[in-house]
Amino acid sequence: MLALFQPGRRRDETIGMSIYSLYPQWDVAEKDVVCQKVVSQRVVRQELVSQRVVRQELVSQRVVRQELVSKGVVPQELVSQQVVRQELVSQQVVRQELVSKGVVREELVSQGVVPQELVSQRVVRQELVSQRVVRQELVSKGVVPQELVSKGVVREELVSKGVVPQELVSRGVMRQQLVSKGECNISLPDNGGEFWTNVVKRENAGVEEFDLSKLSGRCVINYAQRNSFGSMGTAIDLHTNYFSIKIPKDLTFHHYSVEILLTVNRRKGTVDVNITSATSMFAPIDCRRFCMKIYKTLFEKDEIKKIWNFNYMFYDQRTNLFSLNNLQISESVEYTITTPQGKAKITIKPCNPLLIHIQDVIYALVHIGSDSERSALQALDIATSMKLFDTEVMSFGNKFFKPVANKLSIGGGVELYDGLFKSLRPMLGAACGKCYLAFNIESVKAAFYTSQPLLQSLQEELRLSHIPNKPLHEQQIAQLNKKYSGIRVRTTHLNRSFKIQGFSDKIPRTHVFTDDNGVNTTVFDYFRNKYNIILRYPNLQMVKKGHTFIPPELCNVEPNQRVPMMKLDDENHRMIVQTCAVPPVQRYREILAKSNAVGGDCHDLFAAAMGLTKSSDMVCIKGRVLPEPSVQYQSDAKNSGRVQVRNGQWDMKQNKVFVAAEISHWALCNMCPTIQQPQLVQFVHLLVQKAASMGINMNPRPVSYDCFHPREALERMKTYFDFLIRQRDATYAICVIPEKSEVLRRSIKYYGEVVNGVVTQILLRNTVMKGFLGRKSETLYMQIMLKVNAKNGGVNNEISMAHPIANMWFRGDLLFMGFDVNHPPALSRREKESGEVPLEPSVVGAVCNCGRTQFDYRIRYRLQDSRKEEIEREKIVGVVMEFLKEYQNNNKNTLPKSVVVYRDGVSESQFEMVLESEKASLQEAFGRFRRGYSPKLTIVIVQKRHHTRFFRTDMNPSDKNMYQNIPAGTVVDTGPVSCRLFDFYLCSHLGIQGTSRPTLYTVLYDENEFNANAMQGITYLLCQTYQRCNKSVSIPAPVYHAHHAATRGKELYCAYRNKMMEEGGGSELTADFVRLEEAINSKPVIQQKMTWALLQPRTKARKVERRWMTMAMVLCPSRRPSGQGRRCSGRRRRSRPSPVRLASVHCPEGEASVVEAGCRNFPQSSLRAVQSPSCRRETSTLRIPVYSSDLRVHLNKKEMFIYTKQVYMYMV
Repeated sequence: MLALFQPGRRRDETIGMSIYSLYPQWDVAEKDVVCQKVVSQRVVRQELVSQRVVRQELVSQRVVRQELVSKGVVPQELVSQQVVRQELVSQQVVRQELVSKGVVREELVSQGVVPQELVSQRVVRQELVSQRVVRQELVSKGVVPQELVSKGVVREELVSKGVVPQELVSRGVMRQQLVSKGECNISLPDNGGEFWTNVVKRENAGVEEFDLSKLSGRCVINYAQRNSFGSMGTAIDLHTNYFSIKIPKDLTFHHYSVEILLTVNRRKGTVDVNITSATSMFAPIDCRRFCMKIYKTLFEKDEIKKIWNFNYMFYDQRTNLFSLNNLQISESVEYTITTPQGKAKITIKPCNPLLIHIQDVIYALVHIGSDSERSALQALDIATSMKLFDTEVMSFGNKFFKPVANKLSIGGGVELYDGLFKSLRPMLGAACGKCYLAFNIESVKAAFYTSQPLLQSLQEELRLSHIPNKPLHEQQIAQLNKKYSGIRVRTTHLNRSFKIQGFSDKIPRTHVFTDDNGVNTTVFDYFRNKYNIILRYPNLQMVKKGHTFIPPELCNVEPNQRVPMMKLDDENHRMIVQTCAVPPVQRYREILAKSNAVGGDCHDLFAAAMGLTKSSDMVCIKGRVLPEPSVQYQSDAKNSGRVQVRNGQWDMKQNKVFVAAEISHWALCNMCPTIQQPQLVQFVHLLVQKAASMGINMNPRPVSYDCFHPREALERMKTYFDFLIRQRDATYAICVIPEKSEVLRRSIKYYGEVVNGVVTQILLRNTVMKGFLGRKSETLYMQIMLKVNAKNGGVNNEISMAHPIANMWFRGDLLFMGFDVNHPPALSRREKESGEVPLEPSVVGAVCNCGRTQFDYRIRYRLQDSRKEEIEREKIVGVVMEFLKEYQNNNKNTLPKSVVVYRDGVSESQFEMVLESEKASLQEAFGRFRRGYSPKLTIVIVQKRHHTRFFRTDMNPSDKNMYQNIPAGTVVDTGPVSCRLFDFYLCSHLGIQGTSRPTLYTVLYDENEFNANAMQGITYLLCQTYQRCNKSVSIPAPVYHAHHAATRGKELYCAYRNKMMEEGGGSELTADFVRLEEAINSKPVIQQKMTWALLQPRTKARKVERRWMTMAMVLCPSRRPSGQGRRCSGRRRRSRPSPVRLASVHCPEGEASVVEAGCRNFPQSSLRAVQSPSCRRETSTLRIPVYSSDLRVHLNKKEMFIYTKQVYMYMV
């Protein structure tokens, strides 16, 4: 049946349109006959069939409806020719052998419009058939009426086969499924010839290819389309870790489900365990191994070998089985075999749909499709992994690891396994613009628990010289619970495996329980009496499994258990980075060697059965190296301040920073006892010298130097920063700590930036010591001062406008934003089942260049539900409106005309979420800020987590690592890119260590209509504006800073959580996120800085003082504490009682206000508040001491903080 699709019609209305609207002169209902012209086109209406008015020639043409067959009007020869409907099979009107041959595709014929011969020949696309749109034979014979072509009801084959004139293409001949869903317009742009065509056969290749030279209208969702390929830069030849494959065009799979019930002996009897699904009785890796052994054992049976060919079967080690042949299974078949693990019952059932075609696989690759389309891709993915499954390999998704004898230990009971990553991807050809399939193969490594006695693992984790025969400290138990909760161990006395739920506080010598005989006994006595085991460590805490406690010396860690990244410590991460950072030449050779393990060669029997072949060499592609930009520093009459970037880095030389910060009041805190004061004095002297050479105004002497032990640090933090801000007027503090400590770091940031508004900088002991040793100490001081200047409101450098892209796009009315979300660790399955919730929310980091200069960034962070990747609407709206307000204040009340948003942290499956939800939130923020305001919006997705690598074709193993890597600025927009999206790879940084990983950028939405050169150039230039180093970084600075902002928000929340737990206010953590954000947000003076730095002096606070404050008189005590009173050289003085002026506040509106007035270190009883005679209204005053540098004012019962740094206790 044909259906017309017209713009503006709903899909249900469109489907209902019949052939009557095409030929109104055919009054079929009145004549009860079918016009011969319609019959010749095999277009039969359902109404005609139900009225039994179908002529005999239609029957002979195999255009038959179910109703006619069920009523016995179908000749027997049609049944023998397999022209049947799926419904007939279920009604048992068809011979059984037709069913067993699997010639009916259920999803295709369920709508009642497809002749069976077309289904068996696999020439009908599922999407089109299900919509009852077009008959394949009409398309192939070119007999579609002109009216249908002009209205866009034509299959793509017409274009590729030349049946449709070219002018019809420009008039709206696009993919039918897009039109039917109302997601594409019928009308096309002037370049309407730039459209996709469907499958085109590559000559003498035997593979399926797509013609991608026409690049519009393909996407199911309205993503931005690639409007051009980049041409800017110098060409470079590259290898990429993709290997092309050839697949027969008529390849099909039959899909079946497998269920294996394994009978296991337990103390209470036998238990049937379904090992094809998740079970707590076995580890997932053991379940997959059992399934594969049972599967192989089944196919070794002689009766099975006669029916099924093992090499034609593809099994994923769980529930999915694919076969090249029909297994002759009608409903299900069961087998029972005996294995070393126990008796196994195997049940195999056909899936729905049963038949999967290679066209469906290609469609799933090119589109973000439904689950059924993804199952088609899964078929080919499993089929190409059978050579790996057939070996002793462990699979984790697309990653495969094989245990080897020589494992690399990285400490803490953890070792590294070597493995590979494999994925099937489409590749976009550059010359012919065609798409072909390829394997993406990458060398990977992963951390696994070392299979050894549990006690040895604990000793390595706690870094103990020996196992103590006494209880461990509470902090050590917490550390072990974090590392080992959820891992699987096997007992030595019973050889049973179980998961550790954690370490208890009970020890074997004293813990008493009731044994099987009802006798109360200790754990120590129980093992001695029943198993003749004398525990060596009876005072060591035991591990727990439910209500059972087992001594750790009786447990061994099971092999092949991956360690989650969140359970690795800093030393583990350092070892992983050091091990995985191999030179490009070595990685290139590793990938080539591991590609042989994937198969596809003459020795792969499974690939030979499919007719699949894989290239042994990497795909060679063309890339481009973008022109290197220039960075701009402070200029004067003698120096232009322009520095040329060379291979992603530049030398600042004698140039001054673009905008210098003023650092007059800063403090130095030494928490490292191994660094003496003379060493720090020398360090500060060299640091100040470097600051002066960079044009940064830094006071040579800190206003405060303090030293205390790290053990006291957490307790002293609460009062130390309070002392700095109230008695020393410090705005910046450098803290030296002995080693990395998340708890100490979070405490410093929280009490410094959130509670007191002091910008902080943390330096490790090793960093300070490097300043005295080595030739690179000059570089070290420069890197520190770059961060110091940025944190205190300075701008280190900007992009020179001499670059053509910068000159064109980096204008004042272009705004850049970056968004990222930091998530807490995912809960384990056991934690989810027990109802536990994450201890941390997700933190949204946002950054925008709305400051005084083009690259003067501002940050915000917000809290939202845990592990929610989509940024909530109110969060985006609130943050964007704040950015626009600040931009307006800094740019003479103007607003940007264009906004470019870089979004990090989303996968390809979440593109639709970003496009539909977050885009709407951004546009809503624009409209709410000012009615009618709608700047041009562009949204770019930034992805680093992929497995694509590029290698120079002229690599020399003797060269340094940086010269083996691809140069900074290398861009690739053909080859391993999407066939349907506007994306490109850009390696913007210099790979000094390891192999460079390019970043994948996908333009989802583009109202600015950037071409490829503009988008790639803008992105590359933004990578030069990261303010913390003189190098081009791997991702644009806005999203890089957004990542840091999200991380900082997480740190501040954790510090606030710890503080509330200590104070017994844990219930506050369940408050709404708005209150939590207020509790952890930095002071306003901190938010007004680039990254974390103060930008401008507190002039507004002083204005508020003069407007609101009058003076009152109190009497001081007889002794004035040091640091109080008149500013002096710091010497202590003894003085007589003197009156001191304190500020009092009154409310002009006449409302009663409460003033907390007092002075630090003055007893409350010694203060006498005196009513000021200048107050127009009576003001109630409390004798509550507060610090001299702030006033807490209650106006209309609403608390307001006014920070007045210039208010001191002045002597009269």
